[in-house]
Amino acid sequence: MKTKGLAIAFVLMAQLGFSQQITMDEAIIVDTIATKEKLNFEFIDKSPVRASLYSAILPGAGQIYNKKWWKAPIAWGLIGTGIGFTSYYNGLQNKFRSAYLAELDGRTHEYSGILNAEQLAVYQDEYKRNRDYAMALTILAYILNIVDATVDAHLFSIKNDPDFTFQPIVIQDQMSFQPAIGLNINFKF
Repeated sequence: MKTKGLAIAFVLMAQLGFSQQITMDEAIIVDTIATKEKLNFEFIDKSPVRASLYSAILPGAGQIYNKKWWKAPIAWGLIGTGIGFTSYYNGLQNKFRSAYLAELDGRTHEYSGILNAEQLAVYQDEYKRNRDYAMALTILAYILNIVDATVDAHLFSIKNDPDFTFQPIVIQDQMSFQPAIGLNINFKF
């Protein structure tokens, strides 16, 4: 029993005796090589704060910063269309408001004899409501533009990561034996 314990202690001492000391330079080289082999892709990081700021100053600029060129015209189109509708409905609301006020004062206006004061008030309210909806949707598109740029900047490094992939896949349904479309997600640790 004593000899077994002595033999185990001797083996352990021998292992410690043959260990090597690694210098700091060698450790850095080994760590760098292991990191390159493990990652094996170019890590590019985008700043979410910078992308948000660019999109807040000029809609679409954050998408261009994130190298999502095709999203910038969509942001410009949504916000520009919203501004156009807001301006259009604001002009109509102002036109019917001045006609309504002229009708109440007894002056002639563009719709004299065609629409009465109550009808002018209804049109004025309708165009005001449409203007407000267009303005709200424009603000929503502006906010979504900023959020999209921020999220894309956060997720920019994931799309270059070979350890996380997803792709569409066609599989056979187990019940009906018909092909079905699915999504294949792979995580590598």
